[in-house]
Amino acid sequence: MNDEVNGGCKRLGRFDVDFARRTITRISDGAFIKASRSETLIFTLLAEAANNTIYREVLLAECWQGKIVTNNSLTVAIKNLRTAFTKIGEHKIITTEPKLGYCIRQTALIDDGSHPPKNDAVNSEAQSIVKNEKKEDIKHQELDNVAFKKTRIRNIKLFDIIIALAFFFTTLIICYRLLFFVDTTSVEGLPVIYDGVDLPKPVQNAILQNDNSSISQWYAFPMSKGCNYYQLFSISNGHFVDYSSTIKQEICSVK
Repeated sequence: MNDEVNGGCKRLGRFDVDFARRTITRISDGAFIKASRSETLIFTLLAEAANNTIYREVLLAECWQGKIVTNNSLTVAIKNLRTAFTKIGEHKIITTEPKLGYCIRQTALIDDGSHPPKNDAVNSEAQSIVKNEKKEDIKHQELDNVAFKKTRIRNIKLFDIIIALAFFFTTLIICYRLLFFVDTTSVEGLPVIYDGVDLPKPVQNAILQNDNSSISQWYAFPMSKGCNYYQLFSISNGHFVDYSSTIKQEICSVK
């Protein structure tokens, strides 16, 4: 996002986002929250696409660019945003779309008059606090930039390396298994690459129940002769998504 890179500001409905200070301010009364870089980007992305669900995979890719993170990182960031907004009286900013991602409704960005401007004395004090904080932020940012250049290499943590290796081997295993796919079939018109053996009914049901417009291809294959070990993947917005857990494995033997 260019605004974030340039340290600029953006107005999104009744909120102003300051990427340099990493604050989200309610315009009507000046109440604001402090957020991390990723949390600021999450709010911006959701607000810009108001009324539309943003998938978890997209948020992880866009808001942690260049970093390998887990779904838990996104869950924690959303929780932090909701907690911060609650403190300024905003209780329904972010909506969870089960198994998909998150959304901000357009109505949440429209000023309904529930947070009128405060009196001049309070506003003046708040503005003074904001100015002082901004000066301190600039000083800290300059120091942080110098320290960051010196410590960037040393800050690679073992956990990050483990996550990277896990992702690499998972991708390697998936690619290896793709070599054994020998045929293409369809489930009520949905394209599925598989190993040529008739797909059990529970696998077909899982494909039909989870299909959406973002999915371009399905992959289904057994891990062994027992269908309890079937794995189901899709390609959604350029990413592999594992749907194996949605298969009712206990009735796989029923066709």
